[in-house]
Amino acid sequence: MFRVNRKLAFVVALSAALVMLFMMSSIAFAGSDTTKTICVDGYVINHRELAVNGTKTDPALYGEAVGANGTYSATVGSNGYFKFKSLPVADPNTKADAVAEGDWNFQMQLPQDWEGIAPAAENAGLAETGVTTLKEQKACYRIVFKVRRVFGVMVVKWEELGDGTVQPGEGWSITATPVKDPFLKPKTEKTDAGGRLGFTLTAGKWTLTETLKKGWKPITPSQVTIVLDQYAAAGAMDPVVFKNQEPVCKSQIEVQKVGYGTDADGKEVMLGPLAGWKVTVSRADGTMTPITKVTDGMGKAVFAGLPPGVYKVKETVQVGWEVKGDNPLTVIHRDCEKTPVQIDNMEVQGKLKISGRKLFKAWVPPYKGTVVGLPGWVITATLVGTDVETTTQTDALGNYVFPQAQLEQAGMAFAGASIKVCEADRDNWIHVTPECVTIKFPYPLPKDYAGAVANFTNQQDPPPGAAVSADTSVAGGCRVNMVVPKGQTLARIAAKYGSSVGALVRANGIRNPDLVYAGQALCVP
Repeated sequence: MFRVNRKLAFVVALSAALVMLFMMSSIAFAGSDTTKTICVDGYVINHRELAVNGTKTDPALYGEAVGANGTYSATVGSNGYFKFKSLPVADPNTKADAVAEGDWNFQMQLPQDWEGIAPAAENAGLAETGVTTLKEQKACYRIVFKVRRVFGVMVVKWEELGDGTVQPGEGWSITATPVKDPFLKPKTEKTDAGGRLGFTLTAGKWTLTETLKKGWKPITPSQVTIVLDQYAAAGAMDPVVFKNQEPVCKSQIEVQKVGYGTDADGKEVMLGPLAGWKVTVSRADGTMTPITKVTDGMGKAVFAGLPPGVYKVKETVQVGWEVKGDNPLTVIHRDCEKTPVQIDNMEVQGKLKISGRKLFKAWVPPYKGTVVGLPGWVITATLVGTDVETTTQTDALGNYVFPQAQLEQAGMAFAGASIKVCEADRDNWIHVTPECVTIKFPYPLPKDYAGAVANFTNQQDPPPGAAVSADTSVAGGCRVNMVVPKGQTLARIAAKYGSSVGALVRANGIRNPDLVYAGQALCVP
């Protein structure tokens, strides 16, 4: 019995020693691994910020995390959700290359006809977030891939002639308008010489509408509705077809207005087509009421549907110009003809330009309380009364300029011209100053005239929690009646009284918020 107890005690002691040895070795082994892990998740959303069903695209969507420790994949679910559950990230206390092992680039290969919005990616391209250093934390890091499905929609325009034959319809305007989608804007294009045009449209419901030309009779509906399913199979679609019948043949006079100026060497130079000029056509025998039209952006005025006869073509000469040649001109016009008439004018004087700045007013630091120039912002100048326009962009400091050469090329550089200068309207930006300013070049033009100035200021949509003063209708009366002190601005007055520049502009009928003067009476709503 004593021997058995001694053997049993020995076995128990040996077993306890082995268990302790195993536990110590396990602790040592676990302590030697200093690698930590993190999780990263997120959603794939479309242009309307709705989740994209990653199982319905072809091929199915999946994300990749590419780092020093390898590449990890995560599928995108039907709710657009994806998750990298365990991505290695080194402990900076134990590894010299901790930063490299904590760097991750998240990417997603997009299917055919899908584009990346944020991060940006071309059709069927690779959307990449760029390398980001991630440190250990308990909660998952959250990222987003914003994408959109695009469709190439072809429109074909046919014209049916009087003899029943058809030909491609060139120069027809077709507008694609999104239906109940505030994230998209209408698009307008013109058909080419082959009667075709192409739209790149985002998934959703659209109406395609043709702009009818005078006298043309629609054979097919002038407006159609199409639904573009973002999960539809990739590939070409059937075209949308519009067909119209031409009006009865009549003759017309086509007036081309051309301007000339003088260069620095005193030589005459052709400026190009002149828009916005009044031209009147009347019959020499007085049997027709005179017709007056204004030249379009290409300097043309077309007088259609004229019966045969002898006509007088007369322009209304604008201030700062003189006629080169006869005014009026005599034109012998026959049936079903297009008679071209060119009228030339010489500019008397004018060295003109438009310049200004595009400014950004921030809500939060580091730019809060200051204004900074915004680069790359499109500014458009349009000759009032016509559709002729020209564009430029702001530079790195937010400055822009329409030099005289550019305005001359567009046909709007003349004394007395009224030009509407507009900044591009972008989503999620608020106009602090008016979106458009109309300037007028003086006549006669002083030699030291430096040009017109039009400045623009914007704010982004306020971030969550930002204090925004609500505008008060003028009908509600004035909280304060005041006189503008010397050196004061609308922005400072708005801040002082807890109002906004927009409210002051509307309450006082101010056209340009940058032009207030000392002694001006103001109503603060």
